[in-house]
Amino acid sequence: MAEYTISVDLSAVAVEAGDIVNEQVFPLLAQAVRAVAQKAQENWVDGIYDAKLWSGEKDAYAASVKWKETGAFTATVWSDYKHASEIESGRPARDLKKYLDTSAKVRRSEKGRRYLIIPFRHGTPGAHAHAKPMPKDVYEIARTLRPSRVTGSGQRISGLLASDIKTRGPLMVAQNLYRWGEHLPEGHGVRLRSHHKTDQYAGMYRFNATTPGGRRYSTYLTFRVMAEGQSGWVIPPKAGLLIAQSVATNLQPLAEKAFGEAMRRSV
Repeated sequence: MAEYTISVDLSAVAVEAGDIVNEQVFPLLAQAVRAVAQKAQENWVDGIYDAKLWSGEKDAYAASVKWKETGAFTATVWSDYKHASEIESGRPARDLKKYLDTSAKVRRSEKGRRYLIIPFRHGTPGAHAHAKPMPKDVYEIARTLRPSRVTGSGQRISGLLASDIKTRGPLMVAQNLYRWGEHLPEGHGVRLRSHHKTDQYAGMYRFNATTPGGRRYSTYLTFRVMAEGQSGWVIPPKAGLLIAQSVATNLQPLAEKAFGEAMRRSV
């Protein structure tokens, strides 16, 4: 997996000075390199939590930031988070309708038009772990909806019109069976894009759920249709946040001061 890194490297100083500069002669310099690397890790994590990212992505990215010594006077601070590079350097535009070409869950209308039903989860006020929380006034209405529930599961033929490698028959996919309750009518939210037909909370359902420990709670979902031929479902490009670059830039003068002080005190 590709890594995104910040390097702390004073090896050039050691090479220029020959055998004079080494960890035994200048232990404070080696300690300063380690301290700067640790500080870079801390600042990187702080920068991630200050950035405009959803909480699940923040947690995963922050947990991936680590540091290690790579020599007497070198260290690396790195992240192997799969989305680190695009968070830092930018994300290109993405047309989500490309999933219609590859998803086994794709469906087909009577006229053969491919589409997917996409569920969107909506968080409750004060909860940020899985989805953006809905406003309190919307939640007060949604929590009173007669709940929907999954009553079972079955199978249907995939809209990819592909064959199953094992059975050589039509490719089958799992399908939930629902008993639908009440849904939130339109008019309790805003349209996020000008081409959207409804507001973001229109048609929202409440589902009862249970944790592995037996605690009951509710989840809130809306379902939207993504079909071929639509002009939407394109995520616009996003500029890089440059979190790691900012950390390195801001830390550089402090690091140079620390290294200089370590050399002075050693001499």
